[in-house]
Amino acid sequence: MQSQPRPSGRTRMRVITNSFAVTRVPTVVLFQYDVISPTLKPDNPRRRSEIIDKMQLTNANIFPRRGMYDGKNIFYTIGYKVENMTLNKSDKTPYIVRLTNTTYIDSNTLNDMVSSNGRAYRQGGDQNQAAINALQLIVRQAANMRHGFPLQAKSFFTKDGAKELGGGLQAWRGYFQSVRPVLGRLLVNVDVTHSAVVKAGPLLDVAMEFCNFRDIRDLAALPTDPNPQRWLKLQRFLKGVLIKPGSQFAKWSKGRPIRALIPNAGGYEFHVNGQPTTVRQYFQQKYNFALRYSTVFGIQIGKDAVFPAEVCTITPGQLYKKKLSEDQTKSFVSLAVQKPHQRLGSIESAVSGDRQLLDYQQSDFLATAGMVISTRPLEVEGHVLTPPQVLFGGRQASPINNGAWNVMGRQFLTPKKIDKLMVLVCVDPSERQAVEYFTKALVGNLTKLGSYAGGAPYFHIANLQNMRKTLEEVHKMQPGFVLVILPASAAIPRRYIKFWSSVISGIPTQCVRKGKYDSGKGLDQYCNNVALKMHAKYGGINSVVYAPIMDKLMGTMIIGCDVSHPAPGVNNRPSFASMVASVDRFASYWTSAIELQKPRQEIIEAIGPMFQTLLNAFVAFPENQGRCPHTVIVYRDGVSEGEYETVAAAEYDQIKRVLQSKEITRNTKVVFIIVTKRHHTRFFPERGAGDRSGNCPPGFVVEDQIVHSAIPDYYLLSHSGIIGTSRPSHYIVLRNDAQMTQQQLQELSFNLCHSYAAATRSVSIPTPVYYADLLCGHADYHFSPDEVANLDDDSSTNTSNQDFNLEQWQTVFKRGRSQKSLYFL
Repeated sequence: MQSQPRPSGRTRMRVITNSFAVTRVPTVVLFQYDVISPTLKPDNPRRRSEIIDKMQLTNANIFPRRGMYDGKNIFYTIGYKVENMTLNKSDKTPYIVRLTNTTYIDSNTLNDMVSSNGRAYRQGGDQNQAAINALQLIVRQAANMRHGFPLQAKSFFTKDGAKELGGGLQAWRGYFQSVRPVLGRLLVNVDVTHSAVVKAGPLLDVAMEFCNFRDIRDLAALPTDPNPQRWLKLQRFLKGVLIKPGSQFAKWSKGRPIRALIPNAGGYEFHVNGQPTTVRQYFQQKYNFALRYSTVFGIQIGKDAVFPAEVCTITPGQLYKKKLSEDQTKSFVSLAVQKPHQRLGSIESAVSGDRQLLDYQQSDFLATAGMVISTRPLEVEGHVLTPPQVLFGGRQASPINNGAWNVMGRQFLTPKKIDKLMVLVCVDPSERQAVEYFTKALVGNLTKLGSYAGGAPYFHIANLQNMRKTLEEVHKMQPGFVLVILPASAAIPRRYIKFWSSVISGIPTQCVRKGKYDSGKGLDQYCNNVALKMHAKYGGINSVVYAPIMDKLMGTMIIGCDVSHPAPGVNNRPSFASMVASVDRFASYWTSAIELQKPRQEIIEAIGPMFQTLLNAFVAFPENQGRCPHTVIVYRDGVSEGEYETVAAAEYDQIKRVLQSKEITRNTKVVFIIVTKRHHTRFFPERGAGDRSGNCPPGFVVEDQIVHSAIPDYYLLSHSGIIGTSRPSHYIVLRNDAQMTQQQLQELSFNLCHSYAAATRSVSIPTPVYYADLLCGHADYHFSPDEVANLDDDSSTNTSNQDFNLEQWQTVFKRGRSQKSLYFL
């Protein structure tokens, strides 16, 4: 899409990006092949890469130059073609590789992909995806090979400057690379990234650190410990970790994954030539090696090989994909945070510094392909939008400074006075004085803001060992609002409370944790933030956003959609699909709908019925006088680039079918926008040109130069940076029946980032998207802890989402109350 003239009144701003221009596209033809290896499981990319490497080394006459492999099913050759073939090799593990040529990529393909009219990209389909995949591999493979990471990995990491996280983990800094087609050219996006890494070295040392043991005898006794959780945690931590025994015990070129831990490794019995022996005896007899710690656990490799832990080392550079502890997370974040000029410096050093971490100058793959990448980061020009007004009671506007405003001295726009406030105390009685002090301060703030009915709140002491009984007692008292004072760590009690609020009683609750409510410094601001949430949950309107664009929104319905998925590897829990919609002109009243669907399904299957529910609420809202919206603007979160068209087509079509089913809605126009923060584009202002954190100011927009060649899109940085480098949100306009201009969409999106009820600063994504994300998270509270355990047990044998019993979960979920207020804040 061609850039549009910028309107006057916007401040221009020139910035550096973390994108590097491809100054010469590949000059040779790239040939793509499907790779089929029927005797090898597809979930072992390490072994598949080994086989492809061996195939090329042993057939040098067929492969004069090393090809590129994506670790799965695609192989590319650079500048030469291999005829369809089958290679059969017999060694310890026989394998068959079949190569079938499917397409080729030349310079014409690449030039069409970035053409200004964009038609070639939309029509190219699979051919374009093949081209991008090939370019990604050309750019990434040299660096990934050099640093010991899989050939297809998007990022590699180095141990330089590694930070200890404790518990057997370190934090490593790395670099992400991605090729992107934009208007008129190809760019390589380079960003700093970080990962937790399993500490390399002797396996026993890492296990001792994970368990926080100082005496090896504690490790030996762990399998028989009365508390089995510590042994189970160690097993979960080490399972799948790659290890290598000492070279005198096994001649492995690469590490192999731990399958299980074996207690008392020295005493483990097995048979050799039909005779029983133990691991201790075997190592003594075969290797003349006496185990020092024979009662400590061993590790199982493959089906039956067992090695004592003391002879094994953990191989370096293994990314840790599991959840970090709270302390580890804090340490990790302290490394990951970089100010903008520091981040840009790290990127420039990796691309063009002395160490050449990215290998753009030395890469054989780039040289063979004839591809050249600039070592200077691209500079682009954007502009800064004017912030809207935030109006409180009496239509009093609060000045916005660097994306933030203050509620001090103001009252809520439409106050709803909280009555019969109960304080449910879940902390030690010794905290009573601090709790009362905080409650008094909070009530004072609510009163000043015009949202407290008066009267002293009443306190009720909770029994944390029997929250069900406690909440039954609370229910009988019928409070208007429950303020819950929780310990610093209280996940289970909080789940009971939110389940009771959302499903059983319908009484709104606000939880605060120790460490927050008892902090003297900043207590007044904290009380104001809590008051904002409480008032919104109670049904009041804190403030509204006004700007000239809002005058055009009379009769417009704004929707936020999101889908949240269970944790990786979990197939026995559903995904949640949510929709949140405005029903008034200022997007201050919201209604919502949420449904369950199969795990990891990205398309919102029930979006038609969900939209119908929201549409009915819009028509019923008094301001709309029974009229349907003339425009529906959908902001859709959580969609990856490869799914843009698939998701948009399926969900847009369902919404259109609902609108076309009634005469009064057939003329309603739909605008469908993807919003994502899962990207690596960053903007770096010149020193002194940014905000206090060194970032671009809120409202900074880039709508050309680095945008998509085929799809209208823009980058908007709507929030103020606090620490680190701010990430702009990326808006992709997939359907625009209303023919809104880019400027209108940008201003609307920016304004909607100021209407989040629980904050006094602009947020990073439009409020309806934020609400949809929160609603997905809150949906889990529609199940009590007992119900979740029962449902998990019923489906614990499921191995895939095809076996998942969705109906069981839906039956329990749908009997919950339907909350239309902002309970999820």
